[in-house]
Amino acid sequence: MLAIELDTSVEKVERDIEFLENTGLIRRVRFSGTQDKTPPCNGCSGCGTGGKACAGCMPEGGFQHMGVMWEVVNGGGR
Repeated sequence: MLAIELDTSVEKVERDIEFLENTGLIRRVRFSGTQDKTPPCNGCSGCGTGGKACAGCMPEGGFQHMGVMWEVVNGGGR
């Protein structure tokens, strides 16, 4: 979808993402059914401890259909 949006090839997008990861500017977000929240949500015992996230912290249907996501690293790896 990103390649289509940028009017380029999938391979170029993959190379660019790999470069950004290797330079520490972005990191892949891993979804495992748990969330690390600081501070934890109100009433959830799992979110703040790395345990299973409560239903209030999970998107509808969980994370199984979220695809691949990245986040910008503060400071750009510096």
